[in-house]
Amino acid sequence: MPDPTTNGTPSLAPVGRTRNALAAEVYDNLLDALMDGRLSPGDRLVMDRLADDLGVSRSPVRDALLRLHREGVVEPGGKRGYLVRAASDSDIHDFYAARMAVEGFAAELLQGAGADAWVFLRDLLESLSAKATASVRESFEANRLFHRGVVEVTGNSYLVDMFDTIWNRSRTALTYRDFAAAYPYDEFVPEHTELLDALERARPKTARNLMVQHITGGLDRTRPGSSE
Repeated sequence: MPDPTTNGTPSLAPVGRTRNALAAEVYDNLLDALMDGRLSPGDRLVMDRLADDLGVSRSPVRDALLRLHREGVVEPGGKRGYLVRAASDSDIHDFYAARMAVEGFAAELLQGAGADAWVFLRDLLESLSAKATASVRESFEANRLFHRGVVEVTGNSYLVDMFDTIWNRSRTALTYRDFAAAYPYDEFVPEHTELLDALERARPKTARNLMVQHITGGLDRTRPGSSE
């Protein structure tokens, strides 16, 4: 039998970025472009052009676009292309309603969480506080991670998957500008601190209501009157 080693070292294939890793990078790049306004509703995304611009092959671009299509962010737009889907006021309302359902339920489940879960959430709150004076992009990400943390500590992977899908689909409906309007600088940290303090003390049903009220406040500031 041939010796699979050379000088005692196994013969291994070169390590490089996988297609899945590249597709994830392309996906994140496109979502970020939607949030900061480089891509707008109605813009056409052509696979070959994106591959050239990003310096990758068509395969990871195709995978990223298919994922965005499954999540409702883009829609078919001609040969090898997609269109950035335009979001309606109804889409925005549905985004917040879905958040209330998933994150509200997660807040209710928090009451069974152990001490480690609360330490984890306090760490996320500290990170959120540190990013409050950073760029809107960094503040947005810190906010997303804080809310994701509330869902994550429930231990329910299905809820986490739903959270990720909801937030990713929101990129066609909300921009960093919308986020800045939803959470003004002087309210950003105090509101989340009060929320976590209240969640830690609350009974399950009260915790759900607290989270729903928090999310509703963001909707009202982004689209006044939408929650009525």
